[in-house]
Amino acid sequence: MFQEDHQHDEQNFWIAYADLMAGLLFVFILLIGAIVIKYVFIQTDLQAIRADLQKEKEALGLSEDALADKKQRLKTMKDKLAAARQENIHLAFELNRMQEQYAAEQEALKLSKTESAERLQQLQMYSVQSADRLRQLQAREAEIATKIEQISLNTVEVEKLKRLLFDYDLREKTLQEINKELQVTNATLSKSFASSQEQLDHSAHVIELRDEELAMLEQKLLQKSKAHQKLVEDLNITKVKIQNLTGIKVKVIGRLKEELGDSIRIDTKTGAMRFSSNILFNQGEFTLKEGGKKELSQILYRYIGTLLLDESIRRDIDMVTIEGHTNSDGDYLYNLALSQKRALAVMEFLYSLDFADEQLFRTYLSASGRAYADPVLDKNGKEDKDASRRIEIKFRIKSEQAVKELEHFLNRQE
Repeated sequence: MFQEDHQHDEQNFWIAYADLMAGLLFVFILLIGAIVIKYVFIQTDLQAIRADLQKEKEALGLSEDALADKKQRLKTMKDKLAAARQENIHLAFELNRMQEQYAAEQEALKLSKTESAERLQQLQMYSVQSADRLRQLQAREAEIATKIEQISLNTVEVEKLKRLLFDYDLREKTLQEINKELQVTNATLSKSFASSQEQLDHSAHVIELRDEELAMLEQKLLQKSKAHQKLVEDLNITKVKIQNLTGIKVKVIGRLKEELGDSIRIDTKTGAMRFSSNILFNQGEFTLKEGGKKELSQILYRYIGTLLLDESIRRDIDMVTIEGHTNSDGDYLYNLALSQKRALAVMEFLYSLDFADEQLFRTYLSASGRAYADPVLDKNGKEDKDASRRIEIKFRIKSEQAVKELEHFLNRQE
């Protein structure tokens, strides 16, 4: 009887043992399934993150190319403006020279008119004098004729008459010579007057041509001045657009300083925040230390929250990036993988915090590793290995729309 009970207990033991092993096997299978499912989900999220990161890199490359092209076009506009200024200076000098030449020709014309008038006045005076002398001779001739009728034919009177006749002949010859000289003088003065009149007509024609040329130059200078003013106005508009484009980031950095105060230190030029890897991770590891989690929860939560939860700031934000960096110790690919894992660890910790809307993280937040592609240098230009091991949180401003507006403006000017 005792042996039968013993056999029965042994059978119950083995049955219970088999049930226990079957239960453990089932639990093990469930655990393996859960691990596989979680691995599949993690791989899917990682692929989505990589795809988003690649798109952001491509968009950044296109934005940088467009901005470089706009800078080149702006330089071309400045060169055109400088050339227009030089041409305006040349036209101003040319206009001044033409005005001086015009004034000199006007003065010469006035002198020529004055000289012609004086010569004509002298001719008229000489003609009057000749007419007076002619009238005097005619009166003397009449007087002689009267005396001839009155005198007798005596010898003395005949001699007087001969002398008078001889004197009359001399005066007549003198009068003829004076008439000839007067005719020559009249001809000479007529030719001189005609020549002076031709010169005056030519000078008037030249002055008229000069006036037309000056009017054309003034019109051209006015057009150049208008074009120059238009270029200056366009350049000022472009400067304002560029200042607005660069001023957005300054505004966001100022808002960050206002919200965070002096307790959190950020880069005054880029607005980036930097954490030393010595605080967050152990050497060669990518698991956050407890002290590092405390540091992140106190500081990074406020930084990310200021960028994404404030609508007035978030509307200007394009992307917030968590970047992992290492020093140059070790292989590049190893450091690249380590920096990526550290950036991802910080991002996972942020996801674990109590944020109001995780959709903002999926829209704006990304993580990447840079290995030692961007080291920190000391004052001697050498790598600072401790400072190079870091985590940087930086943001990018929405500049695509501003770049498109600037491109449309520059294309319209061409």
